[in-house]
Amino acid sequence: MIPQRKLPQLTVPGLPVLIVGDLMLDRYLDGPVERISPEAPVPVLHVRRTFERAGGAGNVAANVNAMGGSAILIGAVGRDPAADLLRKVLGEADVDTATVVDTPTIPTTTKTRLLAGHSQIARFDEESPLNDVAARDAILERVAARLPEARVAILSDYAKGVCDTAVCRAVIEGAARAGIPTIVDPKGADFSRYCNASVITPNRSEAMAVCGFPIRDSDDAIRAAESIRGRFSIAAVVVTLGEQGMVVVSNGRVAVIPTQAKGVFDVTGAGDTAVAMLAVALAEGMPLEDACVLANAAAGIQVSRIGAARITRSEVMAAIDAQSTLAQGKVLGLEALQIAVRQARVEGKTIGFTNGCFDILHHGHVALLEAAARECDLLVVGVNSDASVTRLKGAPRPYVPSAARQAVLAALSSVAWVCQFDGDTPLELIRALEPDVLIKGADYKAADVVGGDLVLARGGRVVTPLFVANVSTTNIVDSILASRKATP
Repeated sequence: MIPQRKLPQLTVPGLPVLIVGDLMLDRYLDGPVERISPEAPVPVLHVRRTFERAGGAGNVAANVNAMGGSAILIGAVGRDPAADLLRKVLGEADVDTATVVDTPTIPTTTKTRLLAGHSQIARFDEESPLNDVAARDAILERVAARLPEARVAILSDYAKGVCDTAVCRAVIEGAARAGIPTIVDPKGADFSRYCNASVITPNRSEAMAVCGFPIRDSDDAIRAAESIRGRFSIAAVVVTLGEQGMVVVSNGRVAVIPTQAKGVFDVTGAGDTAVAMLAVALAEGMPLEDACVLANAAAGIQVSRIGAARITRSEVMAAIDAQSTLAQGKVLGLEALQIAVRQARVEGKTIGFTNGCFDILHHGHVALLEAAARECDLLVVGVNSDASVTRLKGAPRPYVPSAARQAVLAALSSVAWVCQFDGDTPLELIRALEPDVLIKGADYKAADVVGGDLVLARGGRVVTPLFVANVSTTNIVDSILASRKATP
């Protein structure tokens, strides 16, 4: 089960992690489906946006960097525009591609997905298996040159040809000589090329293919993991079970770690994310079971997103703490709030957003917040920080410090969550949360509401339901000061 002790924080950033495996470019075409083609009974996707991500070993490398490690990436690409684009995407994730081998014998593996909302409606792949002796020799040379500096090695096998027996043996045996662990994300039913690895992370179907019996629950998964350990002399086996979490079997220890995911949008990249988090944690010297708790949480965040995404270490720690944080109250930091919002969205909830200084909460504020809550299922209130209020209103504002303002707002039944922002406007907070409804008082025109264009572009609404006249913080303070002057 999940350890009750507090999990360690990142202590040594930038520890090198060697990733050897199959590289691919993930392309996404996203938009609504509003009609069926007159040419054939197929949906017509109206493409509104396109974006690219690094897939396979590239996604592992991007996540290793996002989680505080330093990725050393070795793989193979073609000599084509897709390779150039993949290098660009990896560069944006601060992944050095100098050790990536290029070859004219294959195209860069490219997976193109058509998305309608949160659902894939089709995928098409462009790929050929690597079968180039010169490219494989170059991969082996780069493994030998860079392995000595690594703290952990990863084999990211997608059965595209990089992780053949020679490469797997070179990584596993070289890592053993160097005294560092090798983590294998396997593919196929033959695990013999992974013999003597430190950790292997098959999913349910991969473990079933190797063991030959169904895995219905954690007990079956433990039996499969023990079989894999014995047959292939692998020190630890982590079987991932989707909504049932994962089991970890090592020498004399068995752990069942419940899932962190509350809903699934897209399983793309979940295994990559888990392996990346596991590697970074082991590089720091974290015990295997603790590292698997972090890996499980990272995968839970990944499946709540569309496409392979970079997951940061702080997001993982926030996910682990999210339930206790929510139980303690409604006032959240941005990362915990993003997780809470994503979970609510998976449950079909609409998210509303409004903001203000709320320096002295008055009945006009309360009326607006109640009206805002009627426009959505869950209302997020953004609150200007103390420095932001001073810039906007001038000294001596704010009269009430931010922590107190947030606590008062959180006490209202109309408010689901409260989050502070430091800018003069909540634009970055709106961009991060992507609310379905943006609400301001009727003294605003909808076209002038900050962030309204972003919400409308995503198909959301901007609402200005009401305005309570003749009441404001300034008026209240002036009235108090006037009454003090009038009192003898």
